[in-house]
Amino acid sequence: MEKRAKLTEIDLVRGFAMMGVLMVHATSFATVQMRGDDFFGLYNFLNIFSKVGTTTFIFLSSFVLFYNYYHRPFKGRDLGRFFKNRLMYILVPYVLFSVLFFTVAWYHRGGESDLAAMLESFWPKLATGKSYTHLYFIFINIQFYVLFPLVLMLLKRFRGFAAVCVLVGIVLQWLFYIGNDAWWDVTNRNSWSLSFLSYYFLGAWIGIYYDRVKNWLTSAQQTARPALRKLGWILLWAVWLGAALAHIGLRYNQRLLGTEYHPLLYDAFWNVHTLTTALVMLQVALLFGNKSAWWLNGFRRLGVYSFGVYLVHPLVLLFYRDFPPRTENSWLLLAWYAGGLVSAVAVSYIAVYGISRLGGWTWIFFGKLPGSLRKGKASIPSVPVKPVTEVSS
Repeated sequence: MEKRAKLTEIDLVRGFAMMGVLMVHATSFATVQMRGDDFFGLYNFLNIFSKVGTTTFIFLSSFVLFYNYYHRPFKGRDLGRFFKNRLMYILVPYVLFSVLFFTVAWYHRGGESDLAAMLESFWPKLATGKSYTHLYFIFINIQFYVLFPLVLMLLKRFRGFAAVCVLVGIVLQWLFYIGNDAWWDVTNRNSWSLSFLSYYFLGAWIGIYYDRVKNWLTSAQQTARPALRKLGWILLWAVWLGAALAHIGLRYNQRLLGTEYHPLLYDAFWNVHTLTTALVMLQVALLFGNKSAWWLNGFRRLGVYSFGVYLVHPLVLLFYRDFPPRTENSWLLLAWYAGGLVSAVAVSYIAVYGISRLGGWTWIFFGKLPGSLRKGKASIPSVPVKPVTEVSS
């Protein structure tokens, strides 16, 4: 089955999203421990503004799947290959890192060497994505992979539904939010895919209509009404920035002043902030994707290794936090938290990069990487000349 052209801009979006994840985790303790500090506003801003990584990765996963599969046949053997790839490149690393993080956390918290007790605690966590705090994202994606063939069939069969699937995803997600708030009170709501349907269907919609979306995000001069197109861009960025700042303000008041708002209000601003972030990141990646600035290349490389970095970085932060500075100086503490971010980026990237060079078998840890990486070749050209032939799916 012929594959569609690779989207070189996707690695850049992955890099942006990965930096968001790293920033959130690097500042999470600061938002609790540094209340009243001179830099608390900065910690809160960076933490909330960056809460876009997981949702963007969900969007990207769906986007790539529907971009690859919607416009071509999807038959029985394709279904078998699809699930085989997910088993190998997603489920196997998930299980291995669940074991690793559960074991490290068990002993790090002073647990005893009791295999029966460990297994009794481990199995429910493995089955629900709770072996460590970041693994819920993999658990959610596995749920979406199970749903994918059914959703693909429905969107192929009912083309009108495909055209409005973003709205359907938003409505379904908010029915779950409202129902859960009013009646169900589901434990660990964000461990279930229903909490992220808007991002999944946004990815599906853009994957299906990508050529049109790309044209809308990048081109104004060739349109009948260029001023209207630019006004649309301004509106997108204004909604994105406004929702982000409102969300930051709400959390600041909650964390520092103890002001509590209705939970659904936080959800509303977070949902608008993160949905528009996916479009803003994609537009930035499209506009800058062919440039060779060093910082763009850094984001690209981080994007290529993002799955591995996502899996590894909490281990780096876990041990980094064992050595806090013995000072109350705000500047030194800010430098220490910044050091956590730098360590999470650098150590995780070096570890994943180094292990991935050992051979093709390293997929068991970090999933599927571009073949050139396993052969020791440069993975990303300074300026992409033309698309390569496939997108990982």
